Amino acid sequence: MKKKFLAAAALAAASTATILGAGPASAADAQHIYFAYGTDNGYVSGRLIGFSHDSYVLDAHGGQVMIVDANPNWSDVTVTVSGPTGVLSYQHQWRRVVLPANGSYRLEVSSPSHQTIDYGLSVKID
Repeated sequence: MKKKFLAAAALAAASTATILGAGPASAADAQHIYFAYGTDNGYVSGRLIGFSHDSYVLDAHGGQVMIVDANPNWSDVTVTVSGPTGVLSYQHQWRRVVLPANGSYRLEVSSPSHQTIDYGLSVKID
């Protein structure tokens, strides 16, 4: 049953776009992360310059686990995850977090050294 629910959640995330309102996970300045049909993960990449940051948003259900992996490595990027209940994680080397509630989650990527860096970010929802 759980696998069917997760598959349905991934399918819903992949096949629909949600218009997000104001709040911690507002999409006003964020790119939506979409998962390919039938998958539970997505990949985004970008370039940070100085004190800039990139923001991404995805929808998930409470109780699911978000797994994040950054490259080239975690010493080069910081990922802050915020959701319906506020900031969940702000670390240089976090990889997984149990999501507390249904809703939109925002991932903000920044460089702790404030240098120009190319990065990739894999996000999986279990």
